[in-house]
Amino acid sequence: MLICCILFGLAMIANAQAAGEGTWFWYATFLRDGKRLYSDMHLALQPLFVLETASFLAVFGKGWLVSKIPAILHLVAYCFGLSLLAKRSELPDWQKAVILGCAFFISIAFIAYRFDDYHVLADCFLLYSIVLLLQLQESRETTRSLSLIAGLGILSGLSFTTRLNDGGVLALGVTVAIFCLAPSRRLISIAIFGAISALTVLLVVRLSGDSFHDYAMYSIFKAAGSKGGASNVLLYPLELPWNAITSLKTHWYAALDIYTFGASAICVVLLRLSFVTRRFHRLTQIVLVMLIVLLPLRIHHLYRGFFDSDLTIALSAIAVPVAYLLGGFVVARCFIGHLIPGAPWNRREVLLLIPLGQLVAGSMSSGGKHIGLYQPLAVLMLLLPFASPLPVRIRPLRSFLLVLIALIGSSCVVAKVRVPFFWHSYREKPMFLGREWYRHPVYGPMIIDKDLLVVFTEICSHTGTGPHVELLSLPYPYANYFCDVPPWHEYVQTFFDTSSKETIFDLMQQLQQAPPEWVLYQRQLDNLVLHETTYNHGKPLPHRYLDQMIEQKTQDGEWKVVSTSNYEETSGWRNEWILIRTRP
Repeated sequence: MLICCILFGLAMIANAQAAGEGTWFWYATFLRDGKRLYSDMHLALQPLFVLETASFLAVFGKGWLVSKIPAILHLVAYCFGLSLLAKRSELPDWQKAVILGCAFFISIAFIAYRFDDYHVLADCFLLYSIVLLLQLQESRETTRSLSLIAGLGILSGLSFTTRLNDGGVLALGVTVAIFCLAPSRRLISIAIFGAISALTVLLVVRLSGDSFHDYAMYSIFKAAGSKGGASNVLLYPLELPWNAITSLKTHWYAALDIYTFGASAICVVLLRLSFVTRRFHRLTQIVLVMLIVLLPLRIHHLYRGFFDSDLTIALSAIAVPVAYLLGGFVVARCFIGHLIPGAPWNRREVLLLIPLGQLVAGSMSSGGKHIGLYQPLAVLMLLLPFASPLPVRIRPLRSFLLVLIALIGSSCVVAKVRVPFFWHSYREKPMFLGREWYRHPVYGPMIIDKDLLVVFTEICSHTGTGPHVELLSLPYPYANYFCDVPPWHEYVQTFFDTSSKETIFDLMQQLQQAPPEWVLYQRQLDNLVLHETTYNHGKPLPHRYLDQMIEQKTQDGEWKVVSTSNYEETSGWRNEWILIRTRP
């Protein structure tokens, strides 16, 4: 199963090249050229992934094929981490394989998940932190325990400098886990863990070349502003369970599919019990009647639902509030286990708080929405066989759960084959369809969507190529990447929730005074409205004023529209690519 997961991940890597690419490439390129991520480019994200990208560029060059080497390494490390947790259970090997495969496919079910992005790094640090905590519980040697504590500190520090909220919550979860699992000297162990985590953060920031002040200013304090402000970011985890439940109104048919399948399985279990006990329980009669009435009405939607991402969305909407309740239950058992000597308590239960914490961390970036927060739920699924506070010993129920997750995993596979990557206005065609093997003059052989190739080849034919060209691509620099033109004035990206208002207003001022010769503007107003609603209570984001300025200049004839394209426009997602020349 491990090999199957890796092969599927390789297919995902080969089929992911969207019109929003190039961000990490250009940040890493400018960093290697002496620019600073924060004081010069005002990066709102953490530095570790940029440092990693710059390192691989220095070793392998900028060819497209070799640029996939880090993604492959991430994939292998991620799959291996999942397998280490799956092996911890006492289930039969074939059941471990099923759970491993399902955990992998559920964790990558988010339509925007990919292995050449910083999220997978944070996920790897989480997995290996849990692995080290399990080894810490089993350790009886002081030297080995200290080594494991040091490793945990390094992983938490690296996670912090990969994704701020993930790293902070991981450090908190690991601290609690050390207190519960360390065989001795727990307070000293926690102090060492905290010190090494802090030193790791300082070292990574030092490698970025920026001062800690500039790093903290742009990637911590100002970064929260693009997500609605610090107060909203802290409220999102509290809103998550309710938002998940209310979302079932939108995905009601998928929720009904889940109910239908669950009722079918419960009916089978009850019928089996009736056969064994020779008593036909009234509950069995009720469920059977409901199933007979409902199943014919849902048979078509069951077929559709099991091969659609809406099933995962609906299931996670149910799983999120359940996970919150589970977290509260585990915390209560931890307190009871420490306060009452001899109370029955499996100390490994505390490990469940780590993926639950990542669920909380993910909601801080998602605006309190549950869609896409599947990886923590998949890790929970791996941990429950050996760390559950409520072990499942009824064989029919265990069989039902195994079949359920197998069906969910199969659904995730089909959905991912149909749409390998989809994020807002950037959508890939089904795997290996509509693509061609293209030899780029700068980056060499690449697998690219045929329509994407046509659109950006035309753009490059207008702007020209090379470092002498002035091109600003908004909000993402794929045109700069494909045309081999450095982003104008180091404006690598100006997306709605990853650029500060200061960055956008400064850009507007520079465009008013001395614009570049070429501006490629991706006008995506529906996406802008979505971010204003999610992060700014419906009030205009700074990007709204940038859009108005560009629209005014083109309407007045001050800037000339050279070409337009509706590439990747879909129903409900207006998307217009406008190539503008600012000079006669």
